[in-house]
Amino acid sequence: MALASVLVCRCVLQDRSLPEVVASPRRGRPSLGGAAVETPPKTPATSPCRCVTDTLASAHALSLPYSVCEDVAKAIWSHAKAHAEGKGDTVLPANIGLASSDCSGHDRSGSPSAKRRRSTCNDLAVPDHLKAIFARCGPTQPSQSQDDQTNASSSSDDTLVHARGVLDLALAQAGVDPVVAAQIWARVRAMAVSASAYWREVTVDLSRAASSLYRYLEHQRMLYWRHQPWRGVNLGGWLLLEPGPSSALFDRFEGGVRCEWKLMQKMREELGTEKAAEALREHRETFITEEDIRRIRSLGLNAVRVPFGYWVVMGPANEDEFMGPCIEYLDRVLHWCKIHGLQVLLDLHGAPGGESGEKPCGRERRDWSWQDWRFDESLAALRTIATRYKGHEAVTGIAVCNEPSETVPASVLCQFYDRAVQTIRDAGMPPDEVSIMLPIYRTERLDEIWRLWNQSYDGFARHANVAFDLHLYHCFGPWWQRQGFGSHLRMTKRHRKILRRVPAVVGEWSLALPPQACGDGDVEEDEAQRAFAKAQLEAYAQASHGWFFWNWRDSPNQHPGWDVQTCVERQWLTKSQFTDASSSRKRSS
Repeated sequence: MALASVLVCRCVLQDRSLPEVVASPRRGRPSLGGAAVETPPKTPATSPCRCVTDTLASAHALSLPYSVCEDVAKAIWSHAKAHAEGKGDTVLPANIGLASSDCSGHDRSGSPSAKRRRSTCNDLAVPDHLKAIFARCGPTQPSQSQDDQTNASSSSDDTLVHARGVLDLALAQAGVDPVVAAQIWARVRAMAVSASAYWREVTVDLSRAASSLYRYLEHQRMLYWRHQPWRGVNLGGWLLLEPGPSSALFDRFEGGVRCEWKLMQKMREELGTEKAAEALREHRETFITEEDIRRIRSLGLNAVRVPFGYWVVMGPANEDEFMGPCIEYLDRVLHWCKIHGLQVLLDLHGAPGGESGEKPCGRERRDWSWQDWRFDESLAALRTIATRYKGHEAVTGIAVCNEPSETVPASVLCQFYDRAVQTIRDAGMPPDEVSIMLPIYRTERLDEIWRLWNQSYDGFARHANVAFDLHLYHCFGPWWQRQGFGSHLRMTKRHRKILRRVPAVVGEWSLALPPQACGDGDVEEDEAQRAFAKAQLEAYAQASHGWFFWNWRDSPNQHPGWDVQTCVERQWLTKSQFTDASSSRKRSS
């Protein structure tokens, strides 16, 4: 019997009667190795709207228990890999592709299969001219021809022939409507086609391989994910202070203070410890209220990204100047979001030691080095968050850090990401409930991280419902300052093509443009901003996990394109654009 048939049989026959097709979470879900993973029951919803999943479930009626999806996906992926390596139906070890590493670069597993996986992936001989993955986005370069799809489908047929009967039996036992069952099977078949294409292309053309992997992951995710892609806004400047959105607090103190660390020092010097704590408490109490959450929902947005510093969760460590803990504010905003039907992406915006030496992580310092980032403490903060909020209806995503410095070696970053994903999953947040975001920040580093994450960790295939976090701004750096308005619009088209090749969220974007960008010819500012907004929304609708505008509010002294409320008031952005954004996304079928 083919590998897929064996694994699907296991998921059906090992005391899995599949009583509910969309039941989630399932307690005691057996893994491939047989170990039970306990996930908590959902907290009963008490609000009139019940919970976020109820309001979104109708768009994803094909949901299966994640345990079934997991086994089928592993079977298809390992079989496609074995076929590409000339092993036919060879049954690969159950832990193939499993790396257990720490941020020092040491492999802690010591298993022969892990060693074979590293050797196989790192020995891929890719010529230099084939190494560009996301840069070649020309419209004349299709991601996969029809002939390729046919060949890929043919090579996966031996896996699917036996699997279909068993899967049909599982769906029948679950009482799934035959029409829906046919749609589920179509997804499974598309997964097999895409997996075969990936393993055939990965040694020939990484750009096309990336597109095949993206399609495989999208088909897989649509089998168990019940939420709409995020169309949201950031709550920046609330639980991690930044000069723009937190300007009301920064403006009270002179001396060129530009980050929360220095602001805390200044406030203690001028106000004393007790009054400084009172001023910060007042900011946290009033900056975001339930009325803000209600207004965000009324605009047609469906999610918020909540940036916070580690000190909000753990309290300041290593004599850091921050004030905390104050995790009750996260509790509060999650309750409000549950009531008003918003999804939440929890964003560890300021990591212990800082993921960079820039002010967005809480402390601006020129002498920062990547060794200052305290990785183990970062994992502890993520573990605390995941344990506290597992099963919460509103929490559908966690970002493991924010905008890591480009001086952090790619190998160190991927090792941390691998550990972070496992930490969150082990704490009780399964893939069918929570997506995990891994920040890349700028697209210039996407090729390097994608290659390492997939070839050294088999990261996207091994860790389900994980995506890269990209921040697509058009205003930072001398290159952007030199571009005319037409160039900015062309770059959104390039971003659109990139987003169709990698699982991603656009975690931050805005309508801020360099002053001269709107000076092309007779282009009027409002007209230009509307066109820029439209181009970006069309591009970011392609992001598998959605997007978040930066920010809910910003300083009136800043470009108005940073403040979504101002953008709506000026009609640069409209409610209809927010509500229609996801419908323009072309999902694979």
